[in-house]
Amino acid sequence: MSSHEELQRKRSGEDITSDDVSLPKNAPTGGSNRLEQVKIVIEDELQPSDNSLFGKYLLHGSPINDDQAEFNELVYAYRVHQRMMQLSFSTIEQFLEEHNEGQKLRKWEPTDVKKLSEVELVGLLYWIEKQRPYKELPSEDKSALLMRYSVRKLSLDHFYSASKHPIHCDNREFVMNNYTFVPEDRTGFELPEDDAHQIEAKRGAFSRTFNRFWNNVIDRFVELKITDAEITVKKMEQRRDWATIRLCTWYKDHNLENPDLRLEKILLLLDEIEIVCDMHCQDFIVAKMYEFCDMSQFFYEKLCYAPCNTNIDNVDPDFFEKFRQYAKASPNEESEADQRRRGEENLQQVDMDSVSLTLNPHLLPCVLAPLPDDNP
Repeated sequence: MSSHEELQRKRSGEDITSDDVSLPKNAPTGGSNRLEQVKIVIEDELQPSDNSLFGKYLLHGSPINDDQAEFNELVYAYRVHQRMMQLSFSTIEQFLEEHNEGQKLRKWEPTDVKKLSEVELVGLLYWIEKQRPYKELPSEDKSALLMRYSVRKLSLDHFYSASKHPIHCDNREFVMNNYTFVPEDRTGFELPEDDAHQIEAKRGAFSRTFNRFWNNVIDRFVELKITDAEITVKKMEQRRDWATIRLCTWYKDHNLENPDLRLEKILLLLDEIEIVCDMHCQDFIVAKMYEFCDMSQFFYEKLCYAPCNTNIDNVDPDFFEKFRQYAKASPNEESEADQRRRGEENLQQVDMDSVSLTLNPHLLPCVLAPLPDDNP
């Protein structure tokens, strides 16, 4: 191996051995040495020769230092925790077949959500705990950040997983980390008891968000062949400049072509992903109002779709009307007696104002029903 290749290997953090590192003079020789005690010795530094966006960020940090080591570790940790989550869904037979014949995917079923939610919750908690300074925050701030962060972290996981399967993307089949794909005519919000009308209604109601994340996010991920390092940057909202500087160094270390153009494309994707996350939360909250979706038994509803992630006042009124029309067109119409009985039950739980009646049209028969002292 040439000296240049050796230097690049050290910078990328790959396959580092004891010969590649030197310990501080006062470091203990026994037991486990902490990561920050290890310093990788690098002879020279990379200097950008232009005034590009890539060059501006690269000038802010040295190629290899404690910050870059932390970033490289996060990139590695993200890759490992994604694979660990995936293996949580694998049997021994699937594991062996995957190495011999590649991944085998099956069609997603509504019953898959239970296991998926359990694994993704562990992944979410693991990943947010690795972000500085999360562990040092007060409990109240930790809770608020967890709710705000959850939908963005999971959305990026899902977009990234889907983008690794270009052929399925062309067919608009959303590949998940659990060896399944959500077909083009499904949304992932289906319940086991849904009939054909309910399935079609959900597909139509969620189409605006699905079309946007396919066209503006996942297709771009496929085109760019997005990497673990770039996903790591997208997840670090509170340390965006820090992460961007580290990504520039990572590009240089890995000899990526046209790093400035690539960085510009990656940063432009950030705003679009934020819009898609907001739209997705709006979809769920409105669907929940019309009893289209129920995730109450899973953590998604408590964290991802928490009130702090959706401002219902910003929802397009036409979107409410769209859901109301789907609800009205349901073939499983309740009898008048059933409507009145359910309305009476709901009346005991909600205040009857104009907003409630607008969002819960099934209560109207109960409100307008004759009172006992009305004249016949």
